[in-house]
Amino acid sequence: MRKRLLVIFSFLFLLMTCVLTVSAQNDTTAEVKQLTKDMYDQFNADEYEKLITTVDKLKEACIRAGDYKTFYKAWGNLIIKTKTHVGRPQAMKMIKEMRDYAVQRDHKFGLYSATYTTAYLLNQIGDQAGAEQNYLKAAEYLKKYFPEESTASIYVSLSKLALAVKEDTIAIHYAQQALDDPHVTPLQRVMAKGSMCLAYGWLGKKKEFDEAYAKLKAINDVSYNQQEMLNIEIFKAKLEGDFEEAKRLAHQFKSKQMRVLYIYKTHEWAGDWKEALQAFRDFRFYIDSVNNLDIREQAALYHSELNVALAENESKDLRLANKRLQLSQMEHELELKRLEVEAANLKLENSNIELANATIQLENDSLERSEQAAKINEYKSRMEAEEKAEHAHHVIIFAASFITLLILGFLLFYLHRRQRQMRRLQQVNTELKTAYDQLKTTTMAKEHMENELQVAREIQLSMLPHNFVQLRRADAHAFMRPAKFVGGDLYDIFYQNDKLYFCIGDVAGKGVPASMLMAVAVNLFRMAAKEGFSPQQIATKLNGAISADNEQGMFVTMFIAIIDLNTGHMDYCNAGHNPPLLDGEYMEVVCNAPVGLWPELQYVGQEVVNMKGRCLFLYTDGLNEAENREQQQFGDDRLQQEIRQHQEEDALSMTEAVEKAVDCFVDGAEQSDDLTMLCIKIH
Repeated sequence: MRKRLLVIFSFLFLLMTCVLTVSAQNDTTAEVKQLTKDMYDQFNADEYEKLITTVDKLKEACIRAGDYKTFYKAWGNLIIKTKTHVGRPQAMKMIKEMRDYAVQRDHKFGLYSATYTTAYLLNQIGDQAGAEQNYLKAAEYLKKYFPEESTASIYVSLSKLALAVKEDTIAIHYAQQALDDPHVTPLQRVMAKGSMCLAYGWLGKKKEFDEAYAKLKAINDVSYNQQEMLNIEIFKAKLEGDFEEAKRLAHQFKSKQMRVLYIYKTHEWAGDWKEALQAFRDFRFYIDSVNNLDIREQAALYHSELNVALAENESKDLRLANKRLQLSQMEHELELKRLEVEAANLKLENSNIELANATIQLENDSLERSEQAAKINEYKSRMEAEEKAEHAHHVIIFAASFITLLILGFLLFYLHRRQRQMRRLQQVNTELKTAYDQLKTTTMAKEHMENELQVAREIQLSMLPHNFVQLRRADAHAFMRPAKFVGGDLYDIFYQNDKLYFCIGDVAGKGVPASMLMAVAVNLFRMAAKEGFSPQQIATKLNGAISADNEQGMFVTMFIAIIDLNTGHMDYCNAGHNPPLLDGEYMEVVCNAPVGLWPELQYVGQEVVNMKGRCLFLYTDGLNEAENREQQQFGDDRLQQEIRQHQEEDALSMTEAVEKAVDCFVDGAEQSDDLTMLCIKIH
């Protein structure tokens, strides 16, 4: 009877448990759906503080529901917004936490999410190579472990990456892979077709562009982004030869960078060289200003990340020491538990012995009262003793079995946890060793690069004249300070046949590429000048040589002049350079294009009838655009005031006075551009 009741009770208990479990799962699923909707609403509305709270609740609900795909998607969305609102170091730290969490639990979708989010962040900071590598790895994860998931969004991102670095053929390849995905959505199909149109537009393939454009327009269920569609419509107008329509569309971009780029490109396509030159200057000025800001932000970010890395290494050492102490404490606690179990067993045995003694005493007392009663009581006592002994035996067996299972379970749990902790310690040690080796390699490579750049700096400076001989009829001095190890500014001056030949220039950009173009320009100037050509002829020859096969689009602004020391007559040609100061006043110069932009340009020269007794001061924009700590520029007015104040001094004293004034103004702020000046006085 008791067994039947026990079976019925167990069945009812299991039935109630199943009902409660199903009800709880339904409630959890509804909670996950609602929190997911709230998360995407807050993500699109850029409500970062609310998004943090919602993602934490959604992750807990997903764990209860076992929905780890939604769990990692929510985590990835929070990381993307953290990069925007907090910064890249915190976002990369969160990606590492996601990856570690997925590795510990062998969650393949978590590894995919961490890889995809890493690619997205690298794309945001301009690391196209790293972004492409991680996007491809993320696509491999989906194909291998989740073939039901679409890879189209990844290949669309790869196609846009290729477009950004002008790899148009590769962009077409990735767009086609997105279209070939069996799970591609209508929106992804539209984005892939749009990338194809842009790629064929840059390549100038009208037939392929028209086919892709027609297929894009045929997709009616999803609309394309208006600003991205402007890109496609501009190329359509260009390929059809409607340059006025292309110019009109270029002015409709909301992004200033895209607007100034396409204004410049549409003028160039139409052959309007004068407007193209002005638009190109606007475009380069905007790009240079953005690049200068990016350089300062990346420098600050580098120091912040270095401090974070040092702090993380110290915290890892502390965590390792804490883990060792915790292991030692757990071993001590396990030994205490074993002793407590042994003491409980001894106490149970003593209780059984006392119970047996009490039973014997009771039987003896019953026998003394009466023989008949003793016989009856003896029979009853034996029956009761057997039942009690059997019951006690069952209790002892159950207790011993339960305690044994408890001890075995605890030992297995302890051994499993200790083995997992040992694997984690080995992994941490391996990561620390790898990080140390990488840091050591990076440090050695940096020292080697700095040594090579120092040699390049010495070679570059040795190419420029430094010993300025004071002629009887002329006094000259020059000064140059590169912003980096090597720079893009240039100057040259030499004396030949009673004529003084000199020039000054500024290569677009800084660093090693600019220094190479600077060396080429100086050598070409000296060769052309020694042949006796005029300044405008020298500028024309330099432009033809530098613009030939100039795939990088680099150029140099120059001021070229020749002074006849007998008559004082000066011929000069200004190729897009800052106007010099003559006796403290800015000169009126013809607006020629910089050297190297377009071939077959003819440059226009000018003249000054008599330079005797006058002071000519030439400079690059690193002087008047030098910034102090408040990002205020030295300016043209302040430069003109310094020249007027010191124009009665010799050339060396004047350049030293201007250099001192600039250094005092910037007050130790980081130099952002090369600084060069040249002073010439004719007696």
